[in-house]
Amino acid sequence: MAQSSSPTASVPQAPAAHAPAPSGAVRAANYRRVMLDSVFIGVVNASGTFLPVFLLRMGASASDVGLLTALPALTAFLLAIPFGRWLQPRGQIVKWYSRLRLVAWSSYAVMAIVAAVLPREHAIPVLLLVWALASLPSTAALVTFALVMDGAAGPGGRFDLLGRRWAIAGVSATISVALVGQLLTYVAFPLNFEVFLFLVTLAGFGSFLQSSRLVIPEAPRVRIGAGAEGGPDAGSVTELRAPARERLVGLWRLVSANRPFVRFEIRGFVYVLSLGLSMPVLPLFYVNELQAPDAWIGIIGAAASAGSVLGYLVARQLARRRPGMTLLPSLVVMAVAPAVLSTIGFLPALAVVAFVMGVAGAGAQLAMFDQLMRNIPAEHGVTFSSVDQSFSNLAIVIGPNVGGFLAIAIGIRSTLLVISAVGAVAFALFFLASRGRGGAVARATATARPTTSTGGAR
Repeated sequence: MAQSSSPTASVPQAPAAHAPAPSGAVRAANYRRVMLDSVFIGVVNASGTFLPVFLLRMGASASDVGLLTALPALTAFLLAIPFGRWLQPRGQIVKWYSRLRLVAWSSYAVMAIVAAVLPREHAIPVLLLVWALASLPSTAALVTFALVMDGAAGPGGRFDLLGRRWAIAGVSATISVALVGQLLTYVAFPLNFEVFLFLVTLAGFGSFLQSSRLVIPEAPRVRIGAGAEGGPDAGSVTELRAPARERLVGLWRLVSANRPFVRFEIRGFVYVLSLGLSMPVLPLFYVNELQAPDAWIGIIGAAASAGSVLGYLVARQLARRRPGMTLLPSLVVMAVAPAVLSTIGFLPALAVVAFVMGVAGAGAQLAMFDQLMRNIPAEHGVTFSSVDQSFSNLAIVIGPNVGGFLAIAIGIRSTLLVISAVGAVAFALFFLASRGRGGAVARATATARPTTSTGGAR
């Protein structure tokens, strides 16, 4: 999240005020642009289904495909914070967000050219190298995502904007996957995949045209530097040239001083870890444990996607009527669902559970994004966002490896129970935090209530 300035930078202990909300006309224009952007994002997201298949068709090994999956998470874990420190003092977040994403998505066209020019045996390492390089601007853009969406909608519109965005992207991705499947069937290999990869980059350019036109209020600028300790200039740009140890100490002090953010990150890490554990286990469960045919695996995936679209829409409406009531029910479902899966052998029932998990996962994603933004000081937004990305991707790096090991060591169904247990811990942490906040509000209200004498005016 926001990049730290000096070791003694002042950080609020409660959630800081965010940048002012955009005006009504600007906000309406932002909504239209984000919705159009979401359509293009869905096309780009469809690449996640077919890119591993493309590598396998090119002759890639299982380890190559695993590397393709792991590279973005590893890059985000290692470089999100440095990217955040680099971006924090620069301002113009929309410009960096839109341009960095366009650079990352241009890699799909580059991969198509590589596949067309090089022999297959030489193309695989080059394709992985292009993917690794593309993860650099992708990670940098990801650091700015939360700030751009928060600024486009304003603090009161996060649920609504993100709910619409992710729902539209989900519908677009579902349609795109179906259409691309027909393209890959009726056009010869490798031309079919090469055309598809060019289409992904074209969709990325369409996204750039929309996202680059977003207008958001500038958050307070915090200079990053080495002013006098505790002084008003503790944070000039010269601190970027300070020794790495001093910068790390400054970042640690800045983040650790924001206790609400640190506590949220710990809770969020446990939840994301439960998701990471399930990544290798669920495919193993479908294929090895249930012997599900590809057609049914596709139905299960479609059910989860449809559930997520519904979940985003429901979470938006629920947030309007009862703010703060989305996260805990969603976490309960996400914790219980793997245990339910461990008892199932009937494929239609599995599709139903996948649909429910899609609904709950979408609700949890929206609610956690809202809580994240409540705990980020606007003047350090990019730095704190980068810290959040590092924490989340650390969980994604750890989770799949542990999940795969447990599936071998104790069995797939037993591992599903472990995933449920981790999810239950995440729910308990968020539940206790909500009780703590409720108690604090009640105590503050009682303290502020004026004392009245017996028989006094009411």
